[in-house]
Amino acid sequence: MVAVMSSYSADDLGESFPQLGTRQKVIFESTLEEFEQYLRSEGKNPRKEIGYAERSIGTRVSRVLQAIRWVWETDEPATEISPKQADQVIEALATDEFRRRDGERYSEGSKRKISNALVNWFRFHGSDWEPEISFNDKPAENGADPFNKAEVNSLWETSLTYKSIPKYNNLSPDERDRWRGYLAQELGKPKDEVRPADWDRVNRNWKIPSLIGTVKAAGWRPALIKRMQVHWYDSDSKTIIIPAEHAVKNNSEWSQALPEKATRPLELWIEQRANISKYDDSDHMWLTRKGNPYSSQTLNYLLNNLIEEAGITERGRKLCWYSFRHTLGTYTYEEHKDLKIVAEVLRQNSTSSAARYVHPTEELRRSAANIL
Repeated sequence: MVAVMSSYSADDLGESFPQLGTRQKVIFESTLEEFEQYLRSEGKNPRKEIGYAERSIGTRVSRVLQAIRWVWETDEPATEISPKQADQVIEALATDEFRRRDGERYSEGSKRKISNALVNWFRFHGSDWEPEISFNDKPAENGADPFNKAEVNSLWETSLTYKSIPKYNNLSPDERDRWRGYLAQELGKPKDEVRPADWDRVNRNWKIPSLIGTVKAAGWRPALIKRMQVHWYDSDSKTIIIPAEHAVKNNSEWSQALPEKATRPLELWIEQRANISKYDDSDHMWLTRKGNPYSSQTLNYLLNNLIEEAGITERGRKLCWYSFRHTLGTYTYEEHKDLKIVAEVLRQNSTSSAARYVHPTEELRRSAANIL
C-alpha cells in the first residue's frame, strides 16, 4: 500500500491557525492525518469500510477546517471541538453569522457540505453527532422527482441496517472501545456503563424502519410526520387515524390503512419507544436524537444518508423527502390509470393537484424510445 502524505503541515497550521500553540499544532496535524486516512479507508460508509475518492478528501478536510477556524475565532482554541460547538457552527451557518472569508454568505449547498463534513469528523472520533438543522438546496413538494421501485426497495433494505454496528464478539478490544464511545453517544449514557447487551439494543432499533416503512406506503408529508402521535395508530384495524385538527391541507378526519410490511416495524417501534426515556413526556411517534419532532430539514438529512448508503444516484433528478409522495402517486397512476384514485390515495382535493405527482416511469420512457 502506498502511503499518501497529508496536505497539511505544522507550518501550514501555524499560518492558518495562529491561535494554536506549538505542541497543539503537532497534535492537531497528527489528528488531521489520521482523519484523512479515515476518509480514505472508511469515511463514506464505516460499517462497510468504504472510503471516499481521493479527489474529494482534501475538500472535506478543508470544510472541517473552515468550521474549526470559526470555532476558534469565537471560543478558546483546542485540539478538539465539542458537539455543542458543532451545533453552534450549524446555527451560525443557518443565520449567516458564519460566512466565507470574503464576507459573503455561504450558499445552501456549501452549508450542507460543511455540515456533512462535520458529521464525518465526529464519526471519525467515535461520536454519532448529527446536526439538528439541515441545509437543502433541493426543491419542495411539487419540484421533486420520484424514486423507481428498485430504489424504494433499496431504501427500505438500507433502513433495516442503518446505524447497525458489528457484533460484540467479532470485535477486538480496541475496536470494542471505539464502538463503546459511539454507543455512549447513541444511547445517552456514560461510556463506562455501556454493556455487551447494548450492542444488540442498537441493532434491534426499529425507529428508522418504522418511519421508512410507513412513508413508502402512505407518502406522508414532513408536516404530518412532525405531528404524528402514537395514539393515532389502531392496532386492531392496522390503520393510522389522523384527527381533523391535525390533518395537513385537509379539514376532516381520515384513516390510512397500512400493509403488513409497514405495521410490523411500526408495532415493534411503538413497543420499543415505551422504554426510551426521551419519549416519557411525549406522544410524538418519532423524535430526533435530541428529542425534537422531525422537520422537513431533519427528514431530508436522514434521507440523504440513506440514499448515500443505498448507493442511489440522482442522475439529474431532484430527490428529497417529497420524492416518496411523488413515487406513490406515479405508481398508483401506472396501476390504475385513474387520477381520481391518485387524488384519494394522496388526499388531494382535485385531480389537477394529483396530476402534479404523476411522472413518466422509466419503463414508459424506454417504451417511448422504441416507438421509432
